[in-house]
Amino acid sequence: MKYTVKQFIGAGSCDPKGCLSLLGALTLVEDVVTVTLDKVHINGFQMRRNYGAVMVFSKNQVKFLETIKWNEKVTISCFVSSKSMARMNVDVCVKNQVGIIVMYARTEVCAVDINTGRIRRLDAVGIGDEVRVTRPLIEMEWTPLTGKGALVDTVKVRTGNIDYAGHTNNVEYVRLLLNTFTLDEWRGEIAPREIQVAYLSQSFLGDSLSIYCENRNLESNPSKERLYTIKKDAQDVLRCAIRW
Repeated sequence: MKYTVKQFIGAGSCDPKGCLSLLGALTLVEDVVTVTLDKVHINGFQMRRNYGAVMVFSKNQVKFLETIKWNEKVTISCFVSSKSMARMNVDVCVKNQVGIIVMYARTEVCAVDINTGRIRRLDAVGIGDEVRVTRPLIEMEWTPLTGKGALVDTVKVRTGNIDYAGHTNNVEYVRLLLNTFTLDEWRGEIAPREIQVAYLSQSFLGDSLSIYCENRNLESNPSKERLYTIKKDAQDVLRCAIRW
């Protein structure tokens, strides 16, 4: 099943340069993925009531292939690109008005038991063979994320960071990371080419999170990479790479 929608890029999704921001891109992906899954009757609220589980994002990867500007009209398509016993990849393709792919994303989702926190088999939460798999439009190579870096911030999870599942929303983690950027970087020094996020464990209201950061120059090309790790006590909650 493929879901397609046309929309304009709103001002709230843009950075100070008037281009789609990292947060705007991840919010777009989250919204389209959840709508697409609902079209095949995979609904987090219903799953919680019927099976005692919630759907969570375990990985996110977004490639910015062309600049996407404020008020630009785009066509967004979303579909399941792979499925195993416990996980699914859901791809989001964004095309401009002349049909060129300007952004491509892949989200790995799985079902987590609300009592134990363990991953559930998809067929145990009502997701069966009716979910059709479509070939990806772009190959996405996942780079293993490692490293700790230096401590750059300590934050507490607040009420506005919590989603329907009762834990910190996946986009909110990246908002916390972007707060470590300087104002000059936020205004345009960093034009992102790619972001990878691995969600390793959950955090909840009141948890204290430590953010570690490391900058790297990539040898294969002239671009740069900023690696982040978010920890709750000694446990890694998230690892992220932003490349520009």
